[in-house]
Amino acid sequence: MNTDGTYTPRVAVIGAGFSGLAAAVALKKRGIDDFIIFERSPGLGGTWRHNTYPGAEVDLESHIYSFSFERYDWTRTHAGWQELLAYLHRVTHNWNLQSHMRFNEEVLHVAWSDERSQYTVSTTSRIDHGQFDYVISAVGFLNTPAEPPFVREDHDFTGPICHTSKWREDLDMTGKSVGVLGTGSSAVQIVTEAEKVASAVTVFQIEPNWMLPKEARDFSPLERRLNRLAPVYAYRRLKLWVDYDLRQHQARHAREDRHLNGKRRKAALAYLHQQMADRPDLLELLVPTFPMEGRRTVISDTYYQALKNPKVRLVPHAVKGLSARGAIDANGEEHQLDMIVLATGFQAHQYLSTYQVSGENGIDLHETWADGAEAFLGMMVPGFPNFFIMFGPNTNVVPLVAFYEAQGRFAASLIARAARRGKRRVEVRPSAFYIYNDWAQNRLAKTVWAVTESYFRAGANRTGKVISQWPASPSTYIMATKLLRRLATSIK
Repeated sequence: MNTDGTYTPRVAVIGAGFSGLAAAVALKKRGIDDFIIFERSPGLGGTWRHNTYPGAEVDLESHIYSFSFERYDWTRTHAGWQELLAYLHRVTHNWNLQSHMRFNEEVLHVAWSDERSQYTVSTTSRIDHGQFDYVISAVGFLNTPAEPPFVREDHDFTGPICHTSKWREDLDMTGKSVGVLGTGSSAVQIVTEAEKVASAVTVFQIEPNWMLPKEARDFSPLERRLNRLAPVYAYRRLKLWVDYDLRQHQARHAREDRHLNGKRRKAALAYLHQQMADRPDLLELLVPTFPMEGRRTVISDTYYQALKNPKVRLVPHAVKGLSARGAIDANGEEHQLDMIVLATGFQAHQYLSTYQVSGENGIDLHETWADGAEAFLGMMVPGFPNFFIMFGPNTNVVPLVAFYEAQGRFAASLIARAARRGKRRVEVRPSAFYIYNDWAQNRLAKTVWAVTESYFRAGANRTGKVISQWPASPSTYIMATKLLRRLATSIK
């Protein structure tokens, strides 16, 4: 405690990806410099350190998938993983965050002490990191790979098997027969690259996804020169923001009773028919049966064309097992393969699945979330004071990075305000928590997300409620983080 009644808070940030850096910069901006960023990997980057498979790039435009406070000389409309990782390193350097980072430190347990009103953060190194007044979790929810049971069980297949989020540098698809399990965003990117170099590509599709063109390209030298001008950069960012904001107003893109949803469905069907006009045999296998936007819409300029290559085969069945020679599909057909790529997504419903969190009286966060994860504005849960979640329940929306910045500001502002007042406890009011979640679920119940099985709903939870999506526009969320920060929380 300082002589004027204030004190300097000590903060733990878990994760050194986009959201972790957003939290760290927000703390810095409010004069809070006593924080440690725990990262389980050997280096920073999060998603863009792990997802290094061939063709990995972001689905959002570079100018909106970046921080508002850090411009960059982007080479493409949609950046690849190498450029995104370089960008995050630049942010780390410019904001002097490197000294705060502790790599190869996987967090195992975050435990609140009722006596001290502080947290203990236990990691795999077993080092005593001291006590923390606040914890900001920045691990996201797409971090635990979903792998089919037959991969985890004993099998005879001797070739490499790799999940897209665990790509190994020594893997090479050149001249090999490659099997790709999945048809989501990662799958379409890697199929496109495999089609270029592999001897054969077999795509195992359980169900097709809705797809729209990405319109990705390199910026011309003139465009790059113009983009370096602050007004031009700001204009590009603002235009993208307005487009996404209007699209998601009242979640109208995800409601079948709204014109926009039908318009996007027609556009997706038109794109499919235009690309597959000469391949009716493939076309009929690529029309989804679930509502438009019910699952994550895939964005690609190249996937449909890749499927038409004679050396690419689309198998409209799941894989049920492995053999010494390859994979066996649900019809019992064996497919000879040299390597298998798992583009099977993540255990998205398991928020904060990589570590345990204990709150007041030792209550466990995952037990609290037994019927599905929920948090006020995705960030705070009653019974877990001084604990903030980045990219938490019901905050999955585009543009994501703007949400990270808003969440970082929310947490850092409350921490700084409490410190100025000499208070040590920040918590969400239970009434605000319940009112907010009732509102969110009532809105989400009107969307296609509520009637489509996907990681948005997480079929593993008994209620079937939508636990990942935000039911309104990005502007609505950012406004809520500002207007409700004081009304919905208490500082003691």
